[in-house]
Amino acid sequence: MRLEPAVMPPGVVLEHAPCEVCGADQPVPIAWRTDLFLGGTRVYTMNRCGGCGVVYQHPRPTAATIHWLYPEDTYPEYVSSLVTERPLRRLVRRYGLRKRAGIVRRHVAAGCLLDVGSSTGDFVWEMARCPGWSALGVDISPGVLRYARDTAGVAGVVATFQRAPFPDGSFAAITMWNVFEHLYDPRAIIAEVARLLQPGGVLVVTHPNLDSLDRRLFGHMWIGYELPRHLYLFPSDRLRALMAEYGLEEVERRCVYGSHAATMTSLMFLVERALGRNRLTGLIRGALFSLPARVLCAPYFVLIDRLRLGSNITAVFRR
Repeated sequence: MRLEPAVMPPGVVLEHAPCEVCGADQPVPIAWRTDLFLGGTRVYTMNRCGGCGVVYQHPRPTAATIHWLYPEDTYPEYVSSLVTERPLRRLVRRYGLRKRAGIVRRHVAAGCLLDVGSSTGDFVWEMARCPGWSALGVDISPGVLRYARDTAGVAGVVATFQRAPFPDGSFAAITMWNVFEHLYDPRAIIAEVARLLQPGGVLVVTHPNLDSLDRRLFGHMWIGYELPRHLYLFPSDRLRALMAEYGLEEVERRCVYGSHAATMTSLMFLVERALGRNRLTGLIRGALFSLPARVLCAPYFVLIDRLRLGSNITAVFRR
């Protein structure tokens, strides 16, 4: 899905909120930039909390207006449904989805799964095809969930995670694939996860890796900052400790998927900053994300993933 520069939606309002992890109001700026996906001139800032070390956006969009930053027709995470793809591309995408499903199934044999921020429903669709599993999604976008239902028969609930209408112990697994960093009040989110998980159930979280090589290489242009939609980023040890406060024990942490896409997106941010968005940079983008480029770069990304230096890292927590 190709984006053109856009004016920042006028409905977005910023607020000055303290860190919701420790309560401190000691933001130390570490990165700042405009919205590199949707355009505009407003500059947003990532900060390190002087109290607990968490990285968070300050000031940030209010919860009542942040929906302006997720337009259903242009936000790049709202990709076409898997079932609409051509066979080769579908095969490639299913490979990644099966890797995700394998993480869940390695820790829990069967049950009901909730995918938070399910978008167009690909992972829900994949998990529902695994023996012994049922799955549904929750997302804030009614249009995206309607699309998932109509194209792939994926079940979903329109709600924020904290307000989704599920009773205690509803799920054997909850997944958040590049979603946790988008959510307000991490403590409330984790408490809700602990309430919804069955004993022995797992939470699987993929989140930006603050220890990644890309963060050092690309600086302010690193995809992991994803201003202004990313609200909280966690050092691995801080997230592990926070989860433990709510009875969730980390049982696995590794780089699993997405390193090629993350690196190439960060690189394209640098290219577009230098050359603008035009036919040339469109051709460069196509080359960087092509299948031959993925094959050629595969040994490098296998290496950095094994070293836990990829842009995304996946952690599994058991209740």
